[in-house]
Amino acid sequence: MKKTLLIVMLMNLSLSGCAMGEGDFPSLAKRPYEDQSAISSPGNPVPALVSSLTPDVQSGVNQALRTSNAAHEQFLHNLTAVKQRVVAAQGAAVSSEKWVVAQMDLAALELVRSPSVESLADIDSLYAAELDREVQEGLSGGALIILEKRNQIDGQVRQQQQQIDSMKGQLR
Repeated sequence: MKKTLLIVMLMNLSLSGCAMGEGDFPSLAKRPYEDQSAISSPGNPVPALVSSLTPDVQSGVNQALRTSNAAHEQFLHNLTAVKQRVVAAQGAAVSSEKWVVAQMDLAALELVRSPSVESLADIDSLYAAELDREVQEGLSGGALIILEKRNQIDGQVRQQQQQIDSMKGQLR
């Protein structure tokens, strides 16, 4: 009996959709834009491609990269000794001599890497300025040249930060 009642209710619900009066239903007729070509001619000309940067910008990019590379080399040179002191300080009480020495070495390592972070900020400024210039002059490509070098510096900064964060985690 319950099954019969359920079947009757389902039939009534399904038939109620067919019994609806006329209303504002969407038309199935073609819309005007459906007859137009799917591919249209480009409205804006393609910007001219820049194969090099202005001498000032190129000099700034090169300087940022040199500075970051030098700082990164010094960071890597100091890293092994700092890691050894951090390992020696693991489990030591806060404010113990080993812990303080490890903290001081970590702080010194962060100072060594600061030129890399500054270089990243410098190259970010050069990148933003180049993007503005390209938009104003209808050019493209120069920002990509800067972006490639920026990504190198960013990779160094990220690697340095990961190392420092890992060692700080060991001292907690």
